[in-house]
Amino acid sequence: METTEKAQTDNKDALAGLPNENFRLLLDTIEGINQTNEFKSALVESMEAARLVMNSEASSLMLLDKETGELFISMPTGPAKKEVIGKRIPENKGIGGWVLANRRPYLTNNVESSEHFYGDITDDFKTCNIICVPLINRENQVIGVLQAINRRNGEEFTPHHIPVFQALASHVTIAIERTRQIDILHDRLKEKDAMLTEVHHRIKNNLQILSGQIENELTDIKDDQAKKVLQNMIMRVNSMSKLHDLLCEKNLQKTVDLGGYLRQLSDKIEETMSAVLMDVSIELRADSIKLPQEKALLCGLILNELIINIYKHAFVEGEKGKVEIELNAECDKAKLTVSDNGVGLPDDFNLVKEYSIGMWIVGELIKKLGATLESEPGTGTRFTLSFTSKVDES
Repeated sequence: METTEKAQTDNKDALAGLPNENFRLLLDTIEGINQTNEFKSALVESMEAARLVMNSEASSLMLLDKETGELFISMPTGPAKKEVIGKRIPENKGIGGWVLANRRPYLTNNVESSEHFYGDITDDFKTCNIICVPLINRENQVIGVLQAINRRNGEEFTPHHIPVFQALASHVTIAIERTRQIDILHDRLKEKDAMLTEVHHRIKNNLQILSGQIENELTDIKDDQAKKVLQNMIMRVNSMSKLHDLLCEKNLQKTVDLGGYLRQLSDKIEETMSAVLMDVSIELRADSIKLPQEKALLCGLILNELIINIYKHAFVEGEKGKVEIELNAECDKAKLTVSDNGVGLPDDFNLVKEYSIGMWIVGELIKKLGATLESEPGTGTRFTLSFTSKVDES
């Protein structure tokens, strides 16, 4: 039996002494391990690398179960890999247990004479010789052991193989720790996404409840002006609720398809206003434009206010009306046009000087969006909203 006293050979000398083929193989396998970001893939890459670099029949990665102190075979290779995967080695037992406890490498070319050999854990594979090194992380903790079993062609493991195997083991350890951290971060992100989805669902439900309560109150309101105020409020609440619907459906993506959002919003407005016996149809033609959630909501609220204004002032009671909405993408710009076939704007209409609550809201929303809004004279009313549609990638 040979132990670790011969393993003190300088790593650089040992690596420098590798044949060119083996040295390139070691570098290639280390590079492959370092580029792997998924835990299971990292383990597969690592164990295939161990088997190839050591030219062995089999290899195995045994990770430490901190609760029991046992080593469990996480990722074996070789002819008996299906039989041994998941098997456990009792604490401080076997060659792996010795390496774990002593934090030192171990090799033997005659396992039957080794006092530390625990025995084969399957009848389908016989161990003849073995090399085993600890996996030590940056916190100087041993997280498991890496071993190669039965060097091919009847060859033996030598002390010169130990620093080579240690070099490989250090990269395997880094890969395991890195991919574990990545998996932890992914799990945390999934938890946060689930929490945010739940928050959005609750907000959406609360908005729907608020809208329903306002609608119930409408039946008891006698004053026409008060009814109009509450109806406008319902549409504003519905506009916000519809965006929350989209956000939940898209799993809280950073961007929203503005065309799809405005289509759903205009359908909701048309449905709401038809309930107050207004025969007005809304037609929408929209390019697909991706916008951040905040910008999409501002656009939705502006459209909501413009349509409310049209419903209030553009149509004579009893006549059929039509509202056309067009969303166009122009390079990094977006243009939203809202027009109707109603009575048109008064001659003295001025966006800047208009002091109605609705147009004041529009003015404030335009400032937040960093947009411009123009009105055009002619048959009916025509508003054109222009703003940047470029998404900040930072």
